[in-house]
Amino acid sequence: MIMKFFKRHDDDNSFSITDEFGEWLILRKNRNASIIRAMIEKTMKKLKVKDWDFSLLYYVEDEKIKGLFSTKGMLTFPDHIRELDFYNAFKTVSSDYLTLGEMRLSRLRACNITFLFFSADLLVRKSPKIEEEQIKMLLPPRGAYGYEIPYVMKDLFIKMIERTLESSCSSASLTLNNGSFESVYQCRSSKEINVESLKETFSYFSYEEPKVSLKTTSPRVVEIQVSISKFRTKYLIPLLWGNILASNIVC
Repeated sequence: MIMKFFKRHDDDNSFSITDEFGEWLILRKNRNASIIRAMIEKTMKKLKVKDWDFSLLYYVEDEKIKGLFSTKGMLTFPDHIRELDFYNAFKTVSSDYLTLGEMRLSRLRACNITFLFFSADLLVRKSPKIEEEQIKMLLPPRGAYGYEIPYVMKDLFIKMIERTLESSCSSASLTLNNGSFESVYQCRSSKEINVESLKETFSYFSYEEPKVSLKTTSPRVVEIQVSISKFRTKYLIPLLWGNILASNIVC
């Protein structure tokens, strides 16, 4: 469903980019996404924030109601802006064009950057005159879905493992300290576990190949240990929002 929103430019064949906060697909010529960005730009101007960046974390259109869509986004800027101030400014500047449903906001301050996250249902009543721009949209790791964001850290990795292995798993332990990640999981499995698939899944967060080891604890239960010595801690920010401690992030 998502891929129908992507169009290839004749002068640019790239569909994705990577930055310090994750992997991103490039959304091109999407009218609604461009409207969101235009309203964000007006909002930040009203709040007198000059240096900012915007990324989509999730976007899906309603199949029955034209102009209705659900979206999640992330803003980054150095200023200290309250969630309520952002909400009031966004509601004011968008009132002529959008009907704003419930908007959920979350804020995180880390590495001298303010991360402001939002989740909202929007209905386009009147389309403003804007240029359709290229917009980043999060490409989550295998097993993580945009509609489930934000995750709690433990649940994120359980989902990743369960969906990779098509198995039922629980977390026995998880440690993230100074960019080093260690975790242990108990999984029920009736078939051989593909270690390479697990390495590929966790490689999203790793500068080097993750270490994955298995230990059979009973005929149907396998203990899985995952170790990442150089963990991309900032990649967790768009996935967890405020469910991560600033001290867990290596700046």
